[in-house]
Amino acid sequence: MSQIRYDLLHDRYVIIAPERMHRDGFLLDGGVPEDEDTCPFCETKESLTPPEIDAIRAQGAPNGPGWKVRVVPNLYKMLRIEAPTEHHHESVYEWQDGFGAHEIIIDMPRHETRMDRWTKEEYVTWLTMIRRRVLDLRNDFRLVFLSVFKNHGRNAAATKGHPHTQIVAMPLVPKTITARLRHQVAYFDHHGRPVAEALLHEALARKSCVILQNDSFVALTPYASAMPFEVWVVARRQIPSITDLCETGIHALASILETLFVRLYAVLGVFDFNLVFEIPPLQPNGESGAFFDRLAQSYRFGVRIVPRLSGIGGFEYATGMFVNPVAPEEAAAKLREAGR
Repeated sequence: MSQIRYDLLHDRYVIIAPERMHRDGFLLDGGVPEDEDTCPFCETKESLTPPEIDAIRAQGAPNGPGWKVRVVPNLYKMLRIEAPTEHHHESVYEWQDGFGAHEIIIDMPRHETRMDRWTKEEYVTWLTMIRRRVLDLRNDFRLVFLSVFKNHGRNAAATKGHPHTQIVAMPLVPKTITARLRHQVAYFDHHGRPVAEALLHEALARKSCVILQNDSFVALTPYASAMPFEVWVVARRQIPSITDLCETGIHALASILETLFVRLYAVLGVFDFNLVFEIPPLQPNGESGAFFDRLAQSYRFGVRIVPRLSGIGGFEYATGMFVNPVAPEEAAAKLREAGR
């Protein structure tokens, strides 16, 4: 059984999840390589996964072929919805049982490992399911925060090659997220606009970090990018979460991601990456309750794509301060040029 432990020294939470040690790719020399004959996420291999939680289907019955996107529990869960929610103290140690949810969204039936080869419809279906799962998990008031992310490639900690996305929902907000939320609310209170809006306004004025845009979203390289070719896709208007996107917004985000990945592959070749959906907490808790109601004004939805072109060294681990060898202006210029 997993636990969520509080690290008193660093003022952070850590998930201790022994089951994760048994998954493919726990060691860096394993995981990821597989073909369609052995892949449990491919269509017709539904019996190799736990029973599905949700699916969007063109035809067929649950847990069989005919699906477009499918959601199943993770076999090697970080957290379990069946776990108790008790909090424990013992001397200076503090922990709670590993309550939460850990789901796998199998992004598509076909074994397509490159997102530049996805169709527009596949992007729309994938984003629609992510929005649907966030809305559903939000109904469980014990779940306070969730993370939606993709690990693609061994350098990004992926253990399966078939395109998939993970959702981890938990009964607390990670300390780094709480600090970021406080910062954004404080900025809004002082300046009267979200920090994301200020950054977007400046990027559009200067243009040097803008890659592409449409009526709903802008893709840019952040001014203080932590990693080479890091890309931030941010909503033009004040939308705090993917749950606030209408169908038009889903299609607009799908279009910009489709074009963006074509350019990223054109510039970088085959590359590993992490993709993260920036979503605010689901409900208030003891730490976020004081400012939760103001997040609708101060927090803006976005998607962050972080190519894993270089490792994280001792300096980054020790200080939390990253060293990026590629200027974001240069990265944006190369990605704009790829569109020509």
